[in-house]
Amino acid sequence: MNTPQDKTSWHDSLPFPKRWLGYIALKIIVLALVVYVALHYKGLV
Repeated sequence: MNTPQDKTSWHDSLPFPKRWLGYIALKIIVLALVVYVALHYKGLV
């Protein structure tokens, strides 16, 4: 079979490849914080 030897995972390109789940969780938390601050600034929360 022709299997590429250079195949890498998508999470190997992240800044912290061994902690990819925490990295994604941190991004979601930061995004939620930005949305909360924006809504609070507009007076909707």
